[in-house]
Amino acid sequence: MLEAFFAPMAVVSVLDSAAIQQGSLPIGARRMISAAVRLEDLGKLEAVVSAAKLAFPDAHTEIDAYLAEVQTPTTPLKVEAFVVKGTPPEPPKYSFLENLDGRIDLNAAYTDGNTDTSNLGALLKVNLKRETNIHRIEAYANVGRANAQRIQDNWGASYQMDTLWTDDIFGYTRVSLESDQFSGFDYRAFVGAGAGHYFVQQESLSLRGEVGPGFRYSQQTTDGQENGDLVVYGAIDTKWDVLEGWRLEHDSKLTLSDPSTTVTTRSQLSTALTEALRAGLAYELQFEENPPNDREKLDTILKFNVSYGF
Repeated sequence: MLEAFFAPMAVVSVLDSAAIQQGSLPIGARRMISAAVRLEDLGKLEAVVSAAKLAFPDAHTEIDAYLAEVQTPTTPLKVEAFVVKGTPPEPPKYSFLENLDGRIDLNAAYTDGNTDTSNLGALLKVNLKRETNIHRIEAYANVGRANAQRIQDNWGASYQMDTLWTDDIFGYTRVSLESDQFSGFDYRAFVGAGAGHYFVQQESLSLRGEVGPGFRYSQQTTDGQENGDLVVYGAIDTKWDVLEGWRLEHDSKLTLSDPSTTVTTRSQLSTALTEALRAGLAYELQFEENPPNDREKLDTILKFNVSYGF
């Protein structure tokens, strides 16, 4: 039993002797000196060092070296503040009016005498840019009377979103709805998508075109017949500041299909009255290849417009 009790102590003594022979300070002496240094009492430290040298007479040099090592002040480890680099920026915030532009056109005419006629029309165009998308909204309405008989009644609205792929090339999706009973249609709905190109982008001149497939659904006025057909849609928009204050604009839209091809154009020459107001003449043309019920294929109208831009 006693042999088992004293065996660990014997092992420690053997290990300490071996450590001294190899030139390193025994672990027991290290712990004594380290504990005494932490007490910060010089008298107790000297006593512990003397006791260690008495206990390990062959390790005086190692004890002095270790004492100098533990008494040497250390420099605190400086840890730099952790900063996340490359944090993604916050998404841009827009006010409602930022990158918003458009115009409102109004026209009216009235005659009295042998023939009483009146015409009233309005056109709205709005463009809203958000990052790489441009939202385009267009709406129009026209009414006309002659001798108390309605001779014109049409309206339409469209929404188109352009997505810029490059500075010059874009893709688009488009939906529209229009009605023109005097041309023989209660309504016409269109949905399509395609691609477009900015041929010219200058401050005084811009020219863009687009083309793509679509689907058009129509209902005729007289018999209510409904037709749906695949079409090819194309458009060209031009704006040219000819002279200071004078502007020429031209929009053309083509809807090509087997039953009937439709072409609409609008040309306008205007001059600036103020920074926001313009006045000018507009010429509109609509061609229907196969109008229902032998209606006229071609409709044209010349208007005097007043425009407000924003």
